[in-house]
Amino acid sequence: MKLITLKPLYLGGKTVVEGRSFETHEQHGRELIAKGYAALDESDAEPVVTLAEEPVVSSMSLTGEQLMLTPPGAAVGDEDLAPGKAATAKKKKAT
Repeated sequence: MKLITLKPLYLGGKTVVEGRSFETHEQHGRELIAKGYAALDESDAEPVVTLAEEPVVSSMSLTGEQLMLTPPGAAVGDEDLAPGKAATAKKKKAT
């Protein structure tokens, strides 16, 4: 989608000043138009920046061990207590 900037935009590692032509994918272009940052460009001007399709983010699954807040063995002797309660129990024990 070919657009023209209405406000300075940082696109593809470059700052594109007002009135310059650039190309982006359809969804990004529609978002910029809706926010008032760009308008459709029907001129023959060569785009200053051409953005590739939006990169696909791969999903990564984490194991239960990676999600643990307290590393295994950190609260030795307090395994039956929930995380955070071990410190409270130690304070009570010390007094």
